[in-house]
Amino acid sequence: MTVGGVDVTDRYTLDADGSTDGQVVLSSETPVDPRSSVTVGIDAVNDSIDTETIEPGSVDVTVASATVSEDEGSVNAYEGSVLAFVATDGSADTDQAFEVEDGDGTFVFSGRTGAGSQVFAFDTAARNWSGEYEIETHLEDGSMDRELGVTLRELAVSVGVDDRNVTTADAVEGEISANAAGRVVEVALHSVDDGDVIERTNLTLGGNGGATFDFAPATVSAAGPGNYTVAVTDAGTGSTNESARIRVVDAGERTASFGSPTVEEHAGDVVEFVVDLRYADTATLTIGSPEDGFRANVTVDDGNGDGTVRVRFNTAAAVGATTLPSDGGAVFGVGVADGGDDSGDAVVSADIDDEHALTASIDPGEYDLAVRSGPDPNGTAEQRGTLLVGAAAPRGLTNWVAPAGSALSTRGDVSEAVESGRLTRATTIAAGDVVIHRLILPGLGGEFARRSGTATETFFALAGTDADALYALNVTQRTASSNDDGARYGLDESDAEVVADPANDTYVIAYESGDEAGLRAGDSLSVSFVAAENGTYDGLDAEERTLTSDYELVEAAIATADDPVVVANATNQSIAGTTNVAPGTELELRIRSVNGTDPRFLKTTRVVVEAQGRWSAEVDFDAQRVGDRFTVASAVEVVAAVDEFLVDGVVRALVPSRVELTPTTTATPGIAGGGGQRADSASGGGSSASDEDESVATSQTATPEESGDSAESVVDSTRRFLGGVLGTFVDGSEEETLRSRLLGFDVLVSLGALTTVALFVSRRE
Repeated sequence: MTVGGVDVTDRYTLDADGSTDGQVVLSSETPVDPRSSVTVGIDAVNDSIDTETIEPGSVDVTVASATVSEDEGSVNAYEGSVLAFVATDGSADTDQAFEVEDGDGTFVFSGRTGAGSQVFAFDTAARNWSGEYEIETHLEDGSMDRELGVTLRELAVSVGVDDRNVTTADAVEGEISANAAGRVVEVALHSVDDGDVIERTNLTLGGNGGATFDFAPATVSAAGPGNYTVAVTDAGTGSTNESARIRVVDAGERTASFGSPTVEEHAGDVVEFVVDLRYADTATLTIGSPEDGFRANVTVDDGNGDGTVRVRFNTAAAVGATTLPSDGGAVFGVGVADGGDDSGDAVVSADIDDEHALTASIDPGEYDLAVRSGPDPNGTAEQRGTLLVGAAAPRGLTNWVAPAGSALSTRGDVSEAVESGRLTRATTIAAGDVVIHRLILPGLGGEFARRSGTATETFFALAGTDADALYALNVTQRTASSNDDGARYGLDESDAEVVADPANDTYVIAYESGDEAGLRAGDSLSVSFVAAENGTYDGLDAEERTLTSDYELVEAAIATADDPVVVANATNQSIAGTTNVAPGTELELRIRSVNGTDPRFLKTTRVVVEAQGRWSAEVDFDAQRVGDRFTVASAVEVVAAVDEFLVDGVVRALVPSRVELTPTTTATPGIAGGGGQRADSASGGGSSASDEDESVATSQTATPEESGDSAESVVDSTRRFLGGVLGTFVDGSEEETLRSRLLGFDVLVSLGALTTVALFVSRRE
């Protein structure tokens, strides 16, 4: 009897020599590895009962990893195993006939155990079996004898390494596990570069289905720098798995360093250190020293293997802390990856030197930094740096405005509103718009980071007049309205939204104005932020702790640039105006034909208020006729109905143009501030029409000399000529001359154009 080429005959007992039914049975108490090659040598056979089941020679033995019996009813085994089925109920056990069906009742296989044999071996890997099966044994008459249910389950072997970046002075260590205890598994260290097996060993899984492995530093050193994996294989099923790639480098190449050796932050805020790792998964950072009056250590793991860990140190949470949990608690943490995703990095240990802990807010000044690869805080520093802690003080308070109904709940909302022009600086705000206060407050980031809840809840939880409050935010009426007597407007989480950006020391407080909010047009308001003389801001005088700003609430108003509105019967006609509501506000214009206009029409368009309160709409009037009249009305959410505009409009053949003259040019009488009156019928100051004609003609081009037979000026003769010519034309209705119609609708022809016509007539003469 040989196992793996070794004679082990002395370990086996001959239980049956075949003299009864030709069946030979050998047994041993020594288990056999399913991967072993087993051979039985038979020297001679005395077949006294003429069974002819055995012949002299060497017999190769199939080694099964699991055994199931006919009379067990139901059993579990693992995918990939060699399954020994044994007929043992005593009815017709040798040469037993059987059939196999899968869990759906589909026929899979039929066979016999063989002459003189009670065993049939199924190689489930070769047959690609998994799931549920039924094995039915049959009697000689073909009737069913027994039924055995077999469920083949996944063994799920797994392997993990403790450190994927090691040096030639380190061991390769890790853990293996499976869904069953007591399994024999092979663990092998493989070279990825050339495929060689560096070392292999067998382990038996413990009662929890797990075990640890350790390839010694000598093995790793002999293998040398390169890429390696650890493969684990279950002996009974062949189920295998492979670890992530392990990088082995020379011992001197593994390092940890700072992204920047000098880091600055305010007392009370959260400091972020960037730690870069080379051929290392862990690094330990030391902040401060006994000489600095504060000292702490934190070890971090590069969970995503990108070679960078962002270590966060909360200077506010460190006050009063002398012991820390292994994950750093509120004092230490790791930052998110670029894009805001979870980095997978983690704090694995942290401690504070209780003899050099913070009893009050960290003092401004310089603190030593040291970093090294690995988990040992006493290891040699691979790089040193400096933390510069600055004194914290409130820095700025400004007032902004956003359109009514604006929802600002995230930093992205605020950034988008600024970029789109919907969030703008303001000292005068239309009642009904959203009031914004932007505070620059170094030193609050740590308190925000250590508290749960939203930014709004945290901001107002830290505010108030109690002894432990960090600050107070007050909005007070400087000039009381008729309904309030200098009242203080109390902001809290029920009527305000706070967006916090502690990394940039910025806090945005937004709230609605208007009657429903208790802030009315005509109110003059003062906003103050007063930091308490404790915690981060301890030691500052009253002026250094106080920020103030004022703003006025006014009635929302809107108007058109022209009254009446004049458009041409063409596309893209502009209707423009101004308003005092917040830029970004959307307003609706309704353009409706007046009674008597046929066909009637109704046009609506929406426009957005631009910077400085300007708005402009482009409307098509190409379907309307010259002379059609209409009204233009506005609809703005924050403008009272009685304050919306309603102006008249008319469609004309040409839209009046305005010539904006420089101060050195004489202005045309009747144009300034008007709706297009004729120059010779204008009221008010200015020169006469003839004086203006002469001055403009002189300023724009030289006046041709008079003809010899006329005392008229060229301009006068041109005017008379045009009057005569235009008077000979009538429109299609023959009701009014074109000259009358043009003048009646205030078509303004620039004097430059008249001069051009005059020159043309002069040349013709």
